[in-house]
Amino acid sequence: MNIASPHALAAAAIGVTCCLGAATALPAQEGPTHAIAYFGEPKYAADVPHFDYVNPDAPKGGEMRTWLPGTFNNIHPYADMGRTPAWANWRVTVITSDRLMMGSEDELSTLYCLLCETVEVAGDYSWVAYTLRPEARWHDGVPVTVEDVVWTFKTLKADGPVSFKAAWRHVEGIERLGERSFRFLLGAEGRSRRAVMEASAFLPMAKHYWQDRDFTATSLEGPLGNGAYRVKEVDPGRRLVFERVPDYWAKDLNVRRGYHNFDRISVLYFRDMKAGIQALKARVVDYFRDQDEREVATAYDFPEVGMGLFNKETYRMRMTYGMHWSVVFNTRRPIFQDIRVREALTLAYNFDWGNRTLQYGALRRNTTFFLGSEMAARGLPSAGELALLEPLREHVPDRVFTHEFTLPETDGYGRNREALLRAGELLEEAGWVLRDMRRVDEATGEPLRFEIMVMLREHERMMVPFVDNLTRLGIDATVRRVESNIFTNRARQYDFDMTMQKIYTHPIPQPGRTRSYLHSRSVDSPNLWNYAGIRNPAVDFLVEKVIGAETEEEMNIAGRALDRVLLWGFYVIPEGAPKGRHLLYWDRFGHPPLGHEHLNWTGFPQLWWFDEEKSARVDAALGESR
Repeated sequence: MNIASPHALAAAAIGVTCCLGAATALPAQEGPTHAIAYFGEPKYAADVPHFDYVNPDAPKGGEMRTWLPGTFNNIHPYADMGRTPAWANWRVTVITSDRLMMGSEDELSTLYCLLCETVEVAGDYSWVAYTLRPEARWHDGVPVTVEDVVWTFKTLKADGPVSFKAAWRHVEGIERLGERSFRFLLGAEGRSRRAVMEASAFLPMAKHYWQDRDFTATSLEGPLGNGAYRVKEVDPGRRLVFERVPDYWAKDLNVRRGYHNFDRISVLYFRDMKAGIQALKARVVDYFRDQDEREVATAYDFPEVGMGLFNKETYRMRMTYGMHWSVVFNTRRPIFQDIRVREALTLAYNFDWGNRTLQYGALRRNTTFFLGSEMAARGLPSAGELALLEPLREHVPDRVFTHEFTLPETDGYGRNREALLRAGELLEEAGWVLRDMRRVDEATGEPLRFEIMVMLREHERMMVPFVDNLTRLGIDATVRRVESNIFTNRARQYDFDMTMQKIYTHPIPQPGRTRSYLHSRSVDSPNLWNYAGIRNPAVDFLVEKVIGAETEEEMNIAGRALDRVLLWGFYVIPEGAPKGRHLLYWDRFGHPPLGHEHLNWTGFPQLWWFDEEKSARVDAALGESR
């Protein structure tokens, strides 16, 4: 059933509803149901045998060995300290513990009951209620109870990370209704479909496990979960091993059929990319999703590829990318508070040369914060966008209304001379003049100087030519590559001038994440993701419009307006997004077809499986046994 619509959008307050497209009133929900859809109706009925995109007969068994760059000294994802490994915030929670509801991967945004047996939503979004499945169990056999849910919610509200508190600020309380039933109470300001969807992805923790432990402390102990896997081994900074739970309580549910097929999942960590690639080629690990286009083009040319023993698969994602990578200006710094300076430095970045020489032409320029989405701005603003933007004129650059956002293009050879000339003009206009070949403040004589902080070697490689261009403009810029712990801690405190970050958006932007990246309320709080320090009333307004949209069309229109304001605000220098995703793996596995319309990434590892015949063929050809 749909989530009921309780109120008209705030758009009516500024008289723009007529321009936002056909907003269809949703029917009231008729009691408890098995699924909720953000727009339209759920695709799957309660008694569906399995999701269409899975292999329902995937064999169980075998091991998946993969590697990731980095290190770690903490696997407790709710501690605001320490260095959590790639996979910890997701894998250590989502594959070891189940959420109330889970999303399907071939719909825009629909959630199906997992821990809960039913869900029910108030007609005015003032609450969302759940009934837990009686068979749900923690790994020690103790039932998952309402008491666990209540304790988890109150603990996270009191002692959870800043990001959780920001995301859940509209959920004011929790109320027990019965032995297996409870409901979240939503505050008046936050009553919306999006808030309901966020609440439904809640992940309870075991009260009896945590109540005698320090919830805020870092930990290297795998927490007690109720999911398909448990943490089996932890080698700090080097290795995590997960093992499948044979008596996993939900293994026979239709929404879990075809999922979680490996007996073991091993994750190795390497500080150096070259070491990880060599481990893959030496069969120490079996799988890696490489995002370094240079390595993909050059590092995997070995005989086993031609023999069909090693696979190099590239596929186009069919979901929203967001701003894949960008060079972020920290506008908390005075030198970056002038938009002309930010535009000048954006013009100085020679993307086409770097893409040709460093990325083998594999990237496309990412000139939108919503790549792959209908929220990406195109052409000039539509009538619906203008209706939203007109009242915001004093906070919005004029070009938002008159120009499509574009960036200079070259053939990738030589310098971007014209762009550098225009960059110099903008710097002069902003009061940064050339004296003795140095760019200085016209009034004080202070040089234009800043540091670009990066963590990855490939980012350092990308920034060196940029710094060379900046030097030609008289700017004293340096690149500093720091190790992961220092990078994380400095990023958490916004202790940098410029850095490289991803800005993730989703097919339907998540309120907490979107506000954390873009909203002014996240500028001054540490441990959030507004690295650029965006503090703009127009952005705040449009973020809320996107989050609160009642129809897909309203969301797309508000998203395009937001995209224009962000782009013309020059808060980041857009880098490139991959034309495809690269999967490198030994031919031991099977997986569903890639490229479903809304398939989230690769379906790895939860939808993959170990193929014994393929693996035996690889072992025989290589003269080894597994």
